[in-house]
Amino acid sequence: MVRLNPGIGAGHHQKVITAGAKTKFGVRGDEFDQLRALLEKHSLTLAGINQHIGSLFMEADKYLEAVEWLLETATIFPGLEVIDFGGGFGISYHKYEGQPRLDMADLGKKFDALLKSWSAKNAYGGKFVIEPGRYASAECSLVLGTVHAVKRNGDIHFVGTDIGFNVLSRPMMYDSFHDVEIYREGAGPEADSQEQTIVGNICESGDILARDRVLPVIRTGDLVAMLDAGAYGFAMASPYTQRFRPAEVLITREGNAKLIRRRETVEDVMRMFPEA
Repeated sequence: MVRLNPGIGAGHHQKVITAGAKTKFGVRGDEFDQLRALLEKHSLTLAGINQHIGSLFMEADKYLEAVEWLLETATIFPGLEVIDFGGGFGISYHKYEGQPRLDMADLGKKFDALLKSWSAKNAYGGKFVIEPGRYASAECSLVLGTVHAVKRNGDIHFVGTDIGFNVLSRPMMYDSFHDVEIYREGAGPEADSQEQTIVGNICESGDILARDRVLPVIRTGDLVAMLDAGAYGFAMASPYTQRFRPAEVLITREGNAKLIRRRETVEDVMRMFPEA
């Protein structure tokens, strides 16, 4: 299979727009002659084509435009077994602000109509593939941490947690937004709220989880939940500055907690170093 670049990109941040003129990915349309030459030179059969225009788009227009481009392109590569349209379907990270969801029902109808019409016209008998990774997993998980310090620096109220960007890197890497919930044992509804900035425990000023959020007044010992962390959460975690990656706990259908990945230890970190 070969990844193609349809010249159409979409996504929540420039770093994750993975098609178009400014990305490193895919074979452009003006390079197809070179592609054919390579296939012939190495006696290869092109079994499939793929594209991926970017991550976390909330409007379907560009995706459908890229689907049409890939289908049109498929007609010049006869004998394909797989046509893969990639993914990138976004979820509503700003739920508490009423952000509307990507209209998957409408997208599905338009997508289905395109595939059926093109398949009938071109007698295609192969497979169509999509990759809805984030859409399937993002809302299935949260990161749970503890508040270890609160302080005021000028006009900013800082809330210090043990969730460094080694645990959840999306806010640091992409300025990504995650909704926040605060838990306190025995607490009822909070009458007082204020603007607060929630930070991690890494020694960099960019280790910010939530900037200038109006939340109930947070205290030392409270639990902080960063929502919608099931996609690009643990997968991007690291032992940066010798911090430990966290445990993962699965809540079963019956409501039971099951440890599915234990917390790292000093021994885990030191195991990477050869013995003296």
